Amino acid sequence: MSTHTTYCRNCAAACGLKVTHEDGVIQDIRGDRDHPVSQGYFCIKGAATKDFHNGEDRLLGSRRRNADGTFEDIDAETAMDEIHEKLSAIIAQYGIESVALYYGTGSNCNVLSVPAAKAWMDAIGSPYLFSSMTVDQSAKWVTAGRMGVYLAGKHKLPEADVLMIVGTNPAASHACYGMPSPNPIKHMRDARKAGTTFIVVDPRKTELARSADLHLPVRPGQDAALFAGLIRIVLDEGLEDKAFCARFTTSLERLRAAVAPFTPDHVAARTGIDSDTLYKAARIFAGARRKSALTGTGSAMGLNSNLAEQMIEALTAICGGYRRAGDIIHNTGYYGGTPAQEAVLPPNRTWENGPKLRTVDIGPIGGEYPTSRLPQEIVGNEKGRIRALIHLGGNLVKALPEPDRTIPMIEQLDLLVSIDVRDNVTSRMADYLIATSGHYEHHDFNLALEYMLPTTFAQIAEPFLTKPAGVIEDWEFFRGMAHRMGKTLHMRRPFYGMAHRDIPGPELEITDQTTGEDLIRWLADGGRSNYDELRANPGGVHFPEAEAVVQVANDDDSARLDLCPSDVEDELRGVYEAQDDLADYPFRVISRRLIEVMNSAYTQASQTRRRFPTNPIYMNVEDMTRLDVAEGGTVRLTGRTGGVVIGRVRKDTGLQPGVIAMCHGWGNPELPGERDPDVFSGRLVSLDQDLESINFMPRQSSVPVQAQRHDA
Repeated sequence: MSTHTTYCRNCAAACGLKVTHEDGVIQDIRGDRDHPVSQGYFCIKGAATKDFHNGEDRLLGSRRRNADGTFEDIDAETAMDEIHEKLSAIIAQYGIESVALYYGTGSNCNVLSVPAAKAWMDAIGSPYLFSSMTVDQSAKWVTAGRMGVYLAGKHKLPEADVLMIVGTNPAASHACYGMPSPNPIKHMRDARKAGTTFIVVDPRKTELARSADLHLPVRPGQDAALFAGLIRIVLDEGLEDKAFCARFTTSLERLRAAVAPFTPDHVAARTGIDSDTLYKAARIFAGARRKSALTGTGSAMGLNSNLAEQMIEALTAICGGYRRAGDIIHNTGYYGGTPAQEAVLPPNRTWENGPKLRTVDIGPIGGEYPTSRLPQEIVGNEKGRIRALIHLGGNLVKALPEPDRTIPMIEQLDLLVSIDVRDNVTSRMADYLIATSGHYEHHDFNLALEYMLPTTFAQIAEPFLTKPAGVIEDWEFFRGMAHRMGKTLHMRRPFYGMAHRDIPGPELEITDQTTGEDLIRWLADGGRSNYDELRANPGGVHFPEAEAVVQVANDDDSARLDLCPSDVEDELRGVYEAQDDLADYPFRVISRRLIEVMNSAYTQASQTRRRFPTNPIYMNVEDMTRLDVAEGGTVRLTGRTGGVVIGRVRKDTGLQPGVIAMCHGWGNPELPGERDPDVFSGRLVSLDQDLESINFMPRQSSVPVQAQRHDA
């Protein structure tokens, strides 16, 4: 029996772990109390890796689909030979743009996975990259493209005086840029004792909201109206940072005119937040020296999500809610790439250029395309279609709405290859399933999501469990395919929101002799430390000296944050004139997280199922009484497309009347809604109605539904 120091790779928290194992079987997992970031904290998902590595919900070998729909085992090398043969035939007949790649959340914390996938797509020349980022957060990329980015970044804990946190609950997700991901509620309480004020904007009184100084329980779908109203209050009262606005922003007067109709009384009527509270929130936020507004997936998945994100960033900008000259940046990155100067990266609107999709006139956003358009791109038109899809570390079927429509579209693929550690509903549709290594079976590095860390910290992980026979690493699949296609992979550092060829820094040519350890060594040797030092310190290395002080801006370079471009002005007008008043669908379903799962991962874990035998439908007690349903009783939800889910109710005292909360990523989309015991929420979401412009984001939160008691 031996114990290894490593870190969890389920989410951005990357909590330090001590894993005890014997004869290839994990006996115990505990938090690493010496870890400078997580300090012994880890959540139930980290504990669930014990059962996963011991064989629960694990794909232990590659498989090939037979003509009759059954699967048989196949060696990974043989599978790649056959995939190459079929892929080559598709490319020869239909061209390279018939090939696309989708990567999901499961690949994000594997530092070699996504860079290798991007390198392969770049090597073969296909632009069609899709990911889970455009499933739930692409409004952030749209806002960056329309408004620009202030490069010195936002305030984080511990230096922030005020944080406004919108549509995210890091107590469950461990993901909120600006707050330490491990043990976020403790950090929040410590920060409040030190003087930080927290404003939480969420329709639900979440764990975070219960600990906040001020909770704004906005009605679902009214985020854009709320922040337009807060902007008006700030401007009416002259609370804006005039010096910052003059130097770093443009279109302020257009913004002032566009938000003028959003009076406090109008916004109060729409949001359910009284005008006194609106004034209080605006004054607290604008009056602080160091403040920032931070958003999660909730605000990016609801109605008018692009406009909501733009208004949140515009509020931050007019209040000067960014790091300024003299402020400290605690995490400057392992490679030291964080800008430490007052400067603006101007709007770029990449979607107006570059290779366009066939079915809509949209180019890449953050180096990728909207995943909601992938089914239509598979069906295609006279310009062609996607015929081969490489599916990496995700669950596309559960990421998309309306399974009765999307599943038949996906079935039109000539070739679907799933690369994953799990067998899921998407992989069961695949022609080939390539089984890949688990967390503790390959070399890794915490660079993938290091920007989420509160301080500059680096940790590598060495494998201490042996991969099952025939299992390969994610990146090895792309090396193998490139070799068979006569292409060379050039690895670059992990970087989200940018096409492979645009990622700054060096590149490494991957050869047949390259190992995973070689790649980690290359990544480590190019930064603040080196592989040998990090390997000698398995608990990681902290770089407190890597802090930087923001410097005064250079001479005016004319780069500005565009607060209200013309299309945003039009959207504000449309939101003001529109009323989300659907009398026939009086309830609104919002998305929520559970700490036990990460999107669709761990929904089948035994420890999850002990607490949640099915996906709960959370309701307000008042609504339960009105529907005459008790806790544990059954309700039927019907969406505007006719999609139905039936599930068991749990009460949530933090929900407003008329609001229902559900988790995405559960259920079996292949089953009719009436027969799906695990409740797939995507049945309630439309692939066509209330789509956002530019990123085609479906309305996946604040979803209008009917609700009634269901008697089996």
